[in-house]
Amino acid sequence: MKTLTIHLISVIFLFSCQNKPQPTSGNQVVTTIVDSPAAHSEMYDDESSIDTEDAVTWLTEVIETHFNEGVYPMEDICTPKYYEYKMDAIQVGYDGGMNEEVFNKKWSSDFDIEHAGRGTGFLISGQDWGTLKVTKCTPISDGKKGFLMLNVTIEDKELKSTYHRDIKIVPVGKAYLIDDVVEYD
Repeated sequence: MKTLTIHLISVIFLFSCQNKPQPTSGNQVVTTIVDSPAAHSEMYDDESSIDTEDAVTWLTEVIETHFNEGVYPMEDICTPKYYEYKMDAIQVGYDGGMNEEVFNKKWSSDFDIEHAGRGTGFLISGQDWGTLKVTKCTPISDGKKGFLMLNVTIEDKELKSTYHRDIKIVPVGKAYLIDDVVEYD
C-alpha cells in the first residue's frame, strides 16, 4: 500500500506539468498538493467541474502511451480502489484469485460487475496487441459532479481488434485518474 501511494503521488506530480490549471470563479487558480495518504482521500471534489477537452486529451495520451510505449503502469493511472477491483477481476477463476461469488459480493455495490472484464487485461481484452489508437473519446456526462464519463473506442488495426469502453475519470490535483472502466467487449 505504501508503494502504491508513493507511485500515485509521483504520477500526480508528473501529470501536474502536463495539464492546465483549472480556473475557478474570477482569475483564481486552485492547486492541490498531496503530501500524505490522508490528503489523497480529500482530493475528490464532488462539486468541481472538469475541463472536458483537457480530460479527453489526457485519457487519449495515457491509453496510447500505456500500450504503445509502456510508460504509464496501470497502478499509476487508476484510483487505488479501481486498481484493486480490476486486479481482482483479472484473477477471477485463476489459482490464487477469488471465485465469482466472492468477487460479486465484494464489488457489486461499487462497480458494474457485469462489465468488469473478468479474466481479461486492463482496458483491452486481448492478451496481445499491435499499435493501439484511441479513435473515439466522447463525453457522456458533463463533468460537473466531480467525474467525467467518456465513451471510448480503442482500435488495433494490426490485429484487427476494436474495444468499446465507458471510462470514468476523476480529477486529482491538476491531473486525472481512471476510476472505472465498463467493458462491453
